[in-house]
Amino acid sequence: MTTPKTPSVSSKFSFADSDITFKSSDSVLFHVHRKNLDVCTEGFPPAGISTDGSIVELTETSDTLELLFRFVYPERHPGLDTTPFEVLAPLAEAAEKYQVFPAMNICHIRLRDMAEEHPVEVAVYASKHDYPSLICEVAPMMIAMPAETVMEILPAHLVLPWTRYVEEWANVLHSALIPPEGWLASHRDNAKATAFGAYQAPATACSWPYYVIYCLQRLGVGVTSLCSLDDVFDMTTPPANRPTIDDCCQRALVNWRRQIEEAITQIPKFSDFA
Repeated sequence: MTTPKTPSVSSKFSFADSDITFKSSDSVLFHVHRKNLDVCTEGFPPAGISTDGSIVELTETSDTLELLFRFVYPERHPGLDTTPFEVLAPLAEAAEKYQVFPAMNICHIRLRDMAEEHPVEVAVYASKHDYPSLICEVAPMMIAMPAETVMEILPAHLVLPWTRYVEEWANVLHSALIPPEGWLASHRDNAKATAFGAYQAPATACSWPYYVIYCLQRLGVGVTSLCSLDDVFDMTTPPANRPTIDDCCQRALVNWRRQIEEAITQIPKFSDFA
């Protein structure tokens, strides 16, 4: 039979005059003052738990609670500037769970800064805790996620707006599947003319059709491809058995990508649909 672990006491939260004690999931005790909780939180102590002198057990680890309780005392609060995501995410969840208002705000700001590296987790957090502006910021990153995953993340009232938002991206993709017509003109500009102004065809076969097919295949995976245009227009691994790409074809590819990027910037924000 396993012997229960003897609880240790937090070195920072061991006030002798405390009137409430919390126990972390890894058996660390936190002796804190109820008045601080009353002023700075709305969810402490958790509803339905007796605080008649007994120890209140919480599901969070001691590392999370150590940070969380610092936000309910009159001291300089943690800036969280260098806090890794693995520490910040559970802190943000605890702040929302217990409504620790000073911590909620800074966690929201820091998670927004980390959205590009952790779009799925931040999207879950934003939708779960009703941060519509953050959902709007993460929305373009969520385009790259499988539709099933997004539907599982979003609350019911945002599913229809999301569908309309994705439709705008689909319209951009539809236009992107039509290569720019100006590539022929670029060929003419690149070709040499005789002294009499007669047009001379390029000496080598045109590589444009090969690269069109190559890019279309990548765009053909769907709207997610619009989030990885570097991959779509990556010519470091070109099609086999194609002519060497010339300057005018390269310019046409650049122009094609530029048109797609410009169209993406014209997509309304997700908040316009919500």
